[in-house]
Amino acid sequence: MQTFLTLLLAIVGFGVLILVHEAGHCVAAKLCGVQVNEFWLGMGPTLLSKRIGETRYCLKLLPIGGACVMEGEDPLEEQGFLPSPRAFPRAKRWKRFIILVAGVAMNFLIGYLIMLALYFVSNPGVEFFRILRAAFQHSVNYAQVVWQGLYELVTGSVGMDQLQGPVGVTGVMMDTVIHYGFKQYASLVAFISVNLGVMNLLPIPGLDGGRILFLLIEAVRRKPMRQEVEGYINAAFMIALFAVIIYATGNDILRLIAH
Repeated sequence: MQTFLTLLLAIVGFGVLILVHEAGHCVAAKLCGVQVNEFWLGMGPTLLSKRIGETRYCLKLLPIGGACVMEGEDPLEEQGFLPSPRAFPRAKRWKRFIILVAGVAMNFLIGYLIMLALYFVSNPGVEFFRILRAAFQHSVNYAQVVWQGLYELVTGSVGMDQLQGPVGVTGVMMDTVIHYGFKQYASLVAFISVNLGVMNLLPIPGLDGGRILFLLIEAVRRKPMRQEVEGYINAAFMIALFAVIIYATGNDILRLIAH
C-alpha cells in the first residue's frame, strides 16, 4: 500500500508539472484571443473527455505528456487554409510569442514558488526579502545545473546511457519520498519543473524554443515560413525526440531489471 501511494505521489507530481506547462499555453492563448480546440493531460487513449465552451478537455491513459491544441496548427491543412480568424498563425507575432513562452514561464514560476514555500517553512522568522532572494538564487542554481548537464551531454562527458526517461524520473521521485521525506520530494519537483522549463527553451524544432526560433526568423524575414514546411520540420524533430525518450525509457527498464 505504501509503495502504491508513493508511486501515485510521484506520478501526480510529474503530472502537475505537465499540467502547469500546458495550462500556461492554454490560458495565454485564450487571453490573446486564439481558439483552443483541445487540452490534453497525458497521452494515448482518452479516459475522460468534457467540452467546455469551444475547448475539449481530455484526461488520457498514459501519465506522460500533454498538449494544448490551437486552431490552425495542423501541418496537413491545405496551404493558405486558415479555418478561423482566431487561428494561431493569424495572431500577431507578439501574441504568438507570449503564448509560446507562457508554458516555460509557468514551469520556472512553479519551481520558484515551491522553493519559496520550502524556505518559508524551514526558516521561520527570517526576513521576507532574504527568503525571496534565497529561493530565487536556488532556482537559478537549478537552471545552471541543467545547463551544465546539457553541456556535458553535448561534449560527450556524459554518455547517452545516462539519460533517464519518465520511468527513471518516477523512480527517483519514489526513492526520494521513501528515503528523504516530503521536503526533499518537493525540492526535487521544483528541480524537475525548472528542468522542463530549460529543456523547452532549447531552440530545437518541436519544442517551444524551436517554435520561438521560427517566430524570430519570421520577424527577420517579415513573412512567415510556409505553414506545412514548419509543421513537417517540427513533426520530424518530435519523432526524433520520442525516439530519445523511448531509448531513455529502455535504459530505465534495464536498470530496474539489473537491480
